[in-house]
Formats: sequence, structure tokens, C-alpha cells
Amino acid sequence: MKCPECGAEVSDNFNFCCYCGFPLKETTKETLKSKSWMSRLKGKMKDAIRYCDQIEPKDAYNYKNLGDMYYFIGDLRQSIKNFNRSLELLPDFADTHYNLGVAYYRAGMLKNAISSLEKCIELNSDFTMAHYWLGIAYYHRGNYKKAIENYEALLNKNPDSKIAYYHLGIVYMATSNYEEAIINFEKLLEIDKNDAALYYHLARAYHFTYDTIKAIKLLREAVKINPENERVNKLLAMLTEISEP
Repeated sequence: MKCPECGAEVSDNFNFCCYCGFPLKETTKETLKSKSWMSRLKGKMKDAIRYCDQIEPKDAYNYKNLGDMYYFIGDLRQSIKNFNRSLELLPDFADTHYNLGVAYYRAGMLKNAISSLEKCIELNSDFTMAHYWLGIAYYHRGNYKKAIENYEALLNKNPDSKIAYYHLGIVYMATSNYEEAIINFEKLLEIDKNDAALYYHLARAYHFTYDTIKAIKLLREAVKINPENERVNKLLAMLTEISEP
């Protein structure tokens, strides 16, 4: 037969092209897995899903792959369904619990997201980014104490996750702990001076600690980045009016 990928003549007995590795037969489990993986690498997720769906019998890894790919195309219902099928077969696979937790969060199912992400960390504490998603999920559930604990755990395990400073600042703002909010926002500002939202939240924190001059200065920096930001302009106008005699 002729390889459809490279055009080389290959024996009919081969499942894969011996020259380029392209899978030659549609129906074997190995070739379907290979075609699915190659399609996924090329960004052709629907083709990858189609190949993966043809694999029978499916194992935990097939269901995990389907969950990943359905997540990538935004089909959260199918993503969650396949992750759960994978866990029925392999309940202690931390990677699947992590991805399921993120999918639950994206679907607005916060209680389930927290349960899956906590299980992921229980199984494998190396899943540092699970703390990031737990922090966000707990924040939206109104559990600010647990949100702070997880953002701090993220920074303790991986100090390079600087975005955690931003989220810590937001949580501290929600709890009216403006001094701690300022500390965390300022740490991130040392790294990124091009984030208008960061300047806005930091300005609000300084405003609530009665440092209006500092707040105005920060808001003007935000305007330089995004002159059309309505909330920045509104707060700046209000504070400028207050500060003028």
C-alpha cells in the first residue's frame, strides 16, 4: 500500500508507515490512538475526539484524553462526563481529579470543583496549581480564609506564581484588610507595570487607607494604559474632585 502521508510504498501487513510513522489502518486500537494523538498535536480536536471515540474497549486513559479534548473545544458537559468515567476505572489518578476540578469550576459547579481539587492534592501534593484554582473557587464560594490559605500555599510551593499576589490582594480587599491588599498588589506591581486593573485595585486600597494622593497617581498610570477604562476614569474624577480645594 502507499502511505497517505509521505507516499512511500509500505507492506500491507504494517500498521504504521516505516518511513514517517503515520498510522495506516483505521480500526486497530493502536492506530486509532496514534491518529487521535497526531490530530490533537495539530490542533484538530474534533478529529482527535472522533478517533478516540472509536477505540473499544476504552480504558481510563482514553476517557481522560476525551475529557481533555472536550474541555479544549468548550464542551464542559462531555468533558466532565468523560473525566468521571476515567475515575470510575482509575480513582486515584490525581491528574484526572485536577482536570475535572478545573472543568467543574469553568462550569460554575464550585462545590464539586473544590472536592476534586482537594482530592488531587491529597493524592499528589506536587499539583501546586491546584491551590490556584482552589483559591479562586473558595473566593467565589465566599470562604476567604480558605482562599488565602491556598494562595499562600501556592506561593510557598512555587514563588514564581506571582499572579497569586493579585488574587491575594483581591481577597484582602473583600475582607477590608487594605494594608495586606496593598502589600500584595505592590509585590506584583514590581513585576508588571502594564496592568491597568492592578493599578485600579491598588488605587482603591490606598483610597480606603486615606492616601488619596497615591491613589490618584496610580489611577493616572492606569489611564495611560487604557484611557477608555470607565471605572478608572470615574474613580479618578471623584478623587480629583475631592482632593481639590
